[in-house]
Amino acid sequence: MARNNDQTGVFRRILPYLVPYRRRISLGVVLLLISTPLGAFHPLVWMYVVNEVIGKNRHNMLLPALLVMFAVQGIGSAIEAIKSILLEGVGQRFVFDLRCAIYSRLQSQSLAYHTNRRTGDLISRTMSDVDVLQEVAFQSVDSIIGNTLSFLVVAGILIKLNWKLGLLTLMPIGVVFFLTRYFNTLVRSLYRQTRDRLGDVNARLQENLSGITLIKAFAREKYELGRFSTAADLYKQANYRSIRARNTFFPAVRFVGFFSNVLSVGFGAYLVMKGQFTVGGLVAYRGYWWQLFAPINQLAAINELMQRARAAGNRVFELMDADQTVTDLPNAPSLIIKPGKADVVFENVTFGYGATRTLDAVSFKAAAGQMVALVGPSGAGKTTVLNLVPRFWDVQQGAVLVSGTDVRSVSQESLRSHMAIVLQDTFLFDGTVRANLLYGRPDATQEEIEKAARAANAHDFILELPQGYNTEIGERGVKLSGGQKQRLSITRAFLTNPDILILDEPTSSVEPESESIITQALERLMEGRTTFVTSHRFSLVRRADQILVFEAGKIVERGTHESLMAAHGLYASMYSLQMGVH
Repeated sequence: MARNNDQTGVFRRILPYLVPYRRRISLGVVLLLISTPLGAFHPLVWMYVVNEVIGKNRHNMLLPALLVMFAVQGIGSAIEAIKSILLEGVGQRFVFDLRCAIYSRLQSQSLAYHTNRRTGDLISRTMSDVDVLQEVAFQSVDSIIGNTLSFLVVAGILIKLNWKLGLLTLMPIGVVFFLTRYFNTLVRSLYRQTRDRLGDVNARLQENLSGITLIKAFAREKYELGRFSTAADLYKQANYRSIRARNTFFPAVRFVGFFSNVLSVGFGAYLVMKGQFTVGGLVAYRGYWWQLFAPINQLAAINELMQRARAAGNRVFELMDADQTVTDLPNAPSLIIKPGKADVVFENVTFGYGATRTLDAVSFKAAAGQMVALVGPSGAGKTTVLNLVPRFWDVQQGAVLVSGTDVRSVSQESLRSHMAIVLQDTFLFDGTVRANLLYGRPDATQEEIEKAARAANAHDFILELPQGYNTEIGERGVKLSGGQKQRLSITRAFLTNPDILILDEPTSSVEPESESIITQALERLMEGRTTFVTSHRFSLVRRADQILVFEAGKIVERGTHESLMAAHGLYASMYSLQMGVH
């Protein structure tokens, strides 16, 4: 959970990401300290031109005065440009570092975390919320320091020019302070609601685009448009409430500034008429008044940005602070499996998703090189077993041992490096056939790729593609059939040469003409490997060395196909129902 929800807490959390760039930031601040006074210089030249050049008819001094003003302004502008490039470059590095940290954190989270989160909202937090933090991290540093310094410099000059007029001009600023306090109190919850509703819109968009085939298949475009419109309307309403507050606050600040303007013009003219102030001083004063209240307006804008950043930052650091349910022990060793020793043991394993118990004191052993089939009704716990072997989830009671080692005592990376998984829903990345095959083993040669593809019965169809192994297959392999995608998945598993193989309904979503080809490939893949397979198709299951029959989270039968059929239990009933045996 987020450790600190107050505004200063958010910015304190940002600081560690800025420390590596402290020298660049320090140099940027130094340049800012130089450029700000230079930008406040030219009204003094105006005063000199009015009082000395015009008032005393010193024509020869006009051009030097203008050249000095031009030179100072040019130098200030150049320094300002260098400062902005420097700080905004740091801003981009900051965003890169923070996004990578968030991505790394999300990658390290367990399946339990991702199961309970919406992908679109995670994307919104990683992308748009981080962008808001970048704005405040550098625009605010630049603006707060620069405008505060500018305000102090100009306020000092105004008081120096005429202390009575200066104090009168500065008095309305107290009103701005109270307006800002009220505005901050009002918008805190509004900005959080706006960020959350934006996350809802992104989540809805991401889900709908991922499921576009299903939406079209059932002609639900209008229905989904309505759902998206509802989410977008809630975001619009939240945004409108924020806009209304923002556009009440800024005009109020500008009105206070205008009131100060009236005071400075009126009282300044009065002092000139009384002989207590010069016309040149009043001209300079008018120039400085804009430099006095421009920082006030800018600081008000930055304050508003900081309120948005506070809401965005809380959402970002909620991700960073979320508890990790599956973690490596400190200095966890790597799992080493000797050849022929890849056995898997479940010792009284109990596990549940939330309050629902999925496995109840399950015990079994898969000997090295053995094929173990898991069968049973939907929801009986088969897929849960497959998720516990590579430690996607942690057992709640009992232990899972691989080659005699508790999977919780070794690093997750080393554990999974010994495994390959072929899922019912094959996931392929947008890219070439070759890039997808190399995903599990990037150093494989073309010869090794083709050997694996032949073993998976994939080589021939790959060569028939427009560019062969270099063919772009689209997002999630949309340009391929279900059987083709599954054969690429099997090829990928061959390349990794795993000790343990996990097959989750590997033939259930492929076209009938591909099933026998895929089954042949799977039989080659399973040779000599410890294999777990779940399947509703008994043509694959019956080959297993050991069949575990699950019901309500327990193993109710175990044995070979022949022994289970002879027992006339649940397995025999399921087999007879599917195969039409009476």
